[in-house]
Amino acid sequence: MDKIKSIPEEWKELVNDDQKKAIEHIYGPLLIIAGAGSGKTRVLTYRYAHLVKNYSISFENILAITFTNKAANEMKERISKLLNLEVSPKWISTFHSSCVKILRIHGHLIGFKNNFTIYDQSDSSKLIRNCMREGDVDLKQYSPKRFQAHISSLKNMRISPGEAIENAESFFEVKVAEIYTSYEKKLILSNSMDFDDLLIRTVELLETSDKALDYWSNKFEYIMVDEYQDTNLVQYKLIELLSSKHKNLCVVGDSDQSIYAFRGADIRNIQEFEKDFSNATIITLEKNYRSSQKILDIANAVISNNPRNKEKNLWTDNEDGVDVNAIRFNSERDEGRWIVEEISKIIKDGEDNEIAIFYRTNNQSRIFEEELRKLSIDYKVVGNVRFYDRKEIKDVLSYLNFLVNPDDAVSFERILNVPKRGIGESTLQKLRDYANSKNISVSNVLDHINEVDTLSDRVIKQLTLFSNLIIELKTFAIEGPSKSIEKILDLTGYKNELIKEGTLESQMRVENLDELLTSAVEFENLYEEEIDDPFHKVRDYLESLALFTDSDNITNEDSVLLMTLHNAKGLEFPIVFMTGMEENVFPSQKSENEFEIQEERRLCYVGMTRAEKKLYLTYSSTRTLWAGTNYNLPSRFLDEAKPFYKEIELEESESINLLKPEEDTTGKKVIHEKYGKGVVVETSGNEITIDFGEEWGIKHLDVEWAPIKFE
Repeated sequence: MDKIKSIPEEWKELVNDDQKKAIEHIYGPLLIIAGAGSGKTRVLTYRYAHLVKNYSISFENILAITFTNKAANEMKERISKLLNLEVSPKWISTFHSSCVKILRIHGHLIGFKNNFTIYDQSDSSKLIRNCMREGDVDLKQYSPKRFQAHISSLKNMRISPGEAIENAESFFEVKVAEIYTSYEKKLILSNSMDFDDLLIRTVELLETSDKALDYWSNKFEYIMVDEYQDTNLVQYKLIELLSSKHKNLCVVGDSDQSIYAFRGADIRNIQEFEKDFSNATIITLEKNYRSSQKILDIANAVISNNPRNKEKNLWTDNEDGVDVNAIRFNSERDEGRWIVEEISKIIKDGEDNEIAIFYRTNNQSRIFEEELRKLSIDYKVVGNVRFYDRKEIKDVLSYLNFLVNPDDAVSFERILNVPKRGIGESTLQKLRDYANSKNISVSNVLDHINEVDTLSDRVIKQLTLFSNLIIELKTFAIEGPSKSIEKILDLTGYKNELIKEGTLESQMRVENLDELLTSAVEFENLYEEEIDDPFHKVRDYLESLALFTDSDNITNEDSVLLMTLHNAKGLEFPIVFMTGMEENVFPSQKSENEFEIQEERRLCYVGMTRAEKKLYLTYSSTRTLWAGTNYNLPSRFLDEAKPFYKEIELEESESINLLKPEEDTTGKKVIHEKYGKGVVVETSGNEITIDFGEEWGIKHLDVEWAPIKFE
């Protein structure tokens, strides 16, 4: 074993002692328990550079895996700067991206061509819908998305279609297993994979092919995995197989930040690392470089209520900072109005312009959006409809996918009558029936048009024209994605149809298509690969879009960001508003057992530790969600956080509820947020009786909780 070499002197003053130990640990399994804001990215990048600079390890032999493209790009940029590289190492990527690279090379060993298509959620849902239709499943009773979620869960538990049929106990489980079987068959015929398959098929490849396992486990002498607490069973198995030869596995994570159990993440992967990888070294990073001490104090207070097999307490050299404030409101409308007014003051005062509003569920964003629009404050909702999910964008990308992979059934069905060619659903069903009878992909029927005796001469003519169009477009696909997009828009008449339509919506769609073309040009300008495959550039462009995530699109110019707490993972902001801190909202009403409450608590910890300088915790006495108004108690997490925050009492003018229990308000007109205008009939202690007229009638409300005010 080589002598352990120290990191360069110029690095030492940039890292603390624990970070230095982690960077210099080279051989064997290593678990770095990295608290929030403890500089884990710095450790990973310096460790990578240390391997290259001091141990002469080739970039090709180091695999560094992160969970987002944004994190991967940040790591690439830092390493390139440390080592003065002109071209970034290609094996710094997400799990899915790494698996795609492996499958492009060795996927043929498990029956896939290297031009396979990656289906996103909507593509997958479309294919499942087709399977359900063919399987006589009532689409009104069962949604494709429900089947999709169950199939995804089965895949991530590594349960095959055959095992799913064997294990099925209820009618629903039987139908899911049947659709799962049909779905897998159609994916294979389409030479396509969904997101789950990218991981599962890679594990299958490594488990069934000695050639592939020997190649990849020998290739990667060193493996580093970020956010290890978020790995699922398949990801765990993948890492185990890839590290089986050299055993130089370094994982970084924090069990206190494990928040994706609903996606299949298994917290035991990090908790039991020492059991799974013998002779593992463990190094804990507790010094925080992000937040003030007061923010860390409240985060530590909350997470300490979870059981932990290793104690960790974040601390910092930063100043204590300003108080964490908690504010109670009478309704979510009050909450939204006050927060946006506070943001307006912050912006006017010229304070830090990066502000985040966190909430537990997406439907809580509406009121914040309305209030921000009222004050003309620019904002962005993270997790909203993605640019690449818009209809016109999906249409063009489906053309590109079909040019690269002529077996792609979903893309074929999408573009066959776009723009309209008089090829309707009945014709498409005839093509499906023929494909099923021949056990081929529906897209391959283009090669057998004259054999389908149920087609009319007119339809055959249109299908022939479509086939000739595809052949012509393929000649341009060799030149790259931008030329392909230009020709698709031109030769199909797609863009001209939108221009002729002349509506505001069609104009916006044309602008979106122009933006898509811009993205293709930008991709080509940065393209570094030199491979003979004529469609490689288009394929790689499509791959980059398929693996794109919401968080990859966040920039420093976005001053006010709205997002769920789950989407906040991995981000940081000077000012954070954590909203809806109420029982049945956060923690969620769906959290029914202690394990689920613990995950909600970890989510709270993640949210709090995103804040650098200022943290607000807000909650409401009443909240209308899912068409019902509920009276909620303050979140248990607020109780756990005492005495580390300051409760702010609002001035009377700041609160919508101006009624006092001791006042006689009988006969006065009031306004309720839901019931509208009414007249006070009677008061008794805290209870107030109001007549809201014919629509709502008499209501008995608690004056301290009800969202009411004088007219």
